Amino acid sequence: MRVLKFGGTSVADAEAIGRLVAIVAGRRGCRTVVVSALGGVTDRLLAIGATAATDSAAAKADLQRVLARHFDVADALRNPTARQLIDIMLRGIAQGAERTIETIATAGAASPALLDRLLAAGELWSSRLVAAFLTDAGVHAQWIDARHVVRTDAIHGHASPDFAATDKSVGRLVRPALALDRVVVLGGFIGAAPDGATTTLGRGGSDYTAALIGACLLADEIEIWTDVDGVLSADPRVVAGARVLSTLSYEDAETLATFGAKVLHPKTIEPAAERDIPVRVLNSWRPEWPGTRIDGSGGDAGYAAVASRRGLALLELTARDRGANGDFAPRALQAFADAHVAVLLGEVHKDRVTVAVDGGADLEALRAKASVFADVNVRSGLSAVCAVGGRLASDPRLVTSAFALLDDRRLHLVARPGRASALAVVVDDRDVHDLVARLHDSFTAEPAQVVAS
Repeated sequence: MRVLKFGGTSVADAEAIGRLVAIVAGRRGCRTVVVSALGGVTDRLLAIGATAATDSAAAKADLQRVLARHFDVADALRNPTARQLIDIMLRGIAQGAERTIETIATAGAASPALLDRLLAAGELWSSRLVAAFLTDAGVHAQWIDARHVVRTDAIHGHASPDFAATDKSVGRLVRPALALDRVVVLGGFIGAAPDGATTTLGRGGSDYTAALIGACLLADEIEIWTDVDGVLSADPRVVAGARVLSTLSYEDAETLATFGAKVLHPKTIEPAAERDIPVRVLNSWRPEWPGTRIDGSGGDAGYAAVASRRGLALLELTARDRGANGDFAPRALQAFADAHVAVLLGEVHKDRVTVAVDGGADLEALRAKASVFADVNVRSGLSAVCAVGGRLASDPRLVTSAFALLDDRRLHLVARPGRASALAVVVDDRDVHDLVARLHDSFTAEPAQVVAS
């Protein structure tokens, strides 16, 4: 039992889908395929949604251009009957998107619910195409609308899955198709609220879909196919010597994703870890390469990796009543929860709480809730740099040497997120790339090269 997820670059055109077909056909046993929209399509649909609010004719014209790209991909199908059928399917999805554009134009704005309906077209188009190409190649494939499988809450734009309801849908729809020796094809990223309205799981949510389906199926492995050779020890655009990690623990993979590593959605790991299902990150251009295996074994104790996340803000909440009875920190953290501001990392003292959050969060809502009992100070233009790896826990000299490397830069916050094998610092945006390179070079050096200061 295997779940294979293919990202936008792995379904970007007919040639890419041909590689996907070869990979899927080469696997044996039960297979479920989860696909993202064709590369760049989600961004195009977001722009169309913005245009629709003021110019529906222009939005529809843009939509037709996106549809034409999908027709161009479909031209590579060999069976003329299949080509005609896929045209009908693709056009039907576009007609639904056009109706959404008209609704947006009437409302004068694209609400999150309407945007979800519009964005869903990307994964509906791509999954229909992939199912058609698999069938065209002689693979018995069955397309299933992911909105009938992935059940979520009603929070549009970043819905949370209802695992129990999704598990039932998988048992009702996916398992019977697999039992008939069919390859099931689903669009990632999309689901349905309790009332049936289309929802989305947030950008990068196709990884999350694959992990959910894999957990429900108790898969032997979840494969994430992308355009890189695996999880790298750093962003290769920042660190020329970044290398592919052969193994990662669930915890370290989730931490890297949370702190900016782009190859995985942060929520991908949780469903897999809960059911101890390995996740493997692979390159669809080089399917023979082993990639990176993420599992519960703890990873390679010798590795280290560094990630960075820009666009953060640092919030410091200080108690107005310094003589309070110790309830300040819980009250401050509850204010973050009530304002729906997610905390990335932080430190808590008796009368002061300092946390790093995404700069795009609703900080005014947080200020309104917290200013009743605390002074709130906000600093923007910050980034987080986070290093993970077994050696951080086993070799204390690494942490000592890290602070020596960073002592000429201002560190706004230092934390050990989650576990002893991670170290994170919040710094000014201008310093982030330099510090990533420094830490990477230090942490990936041979142990004998690390000298305590």
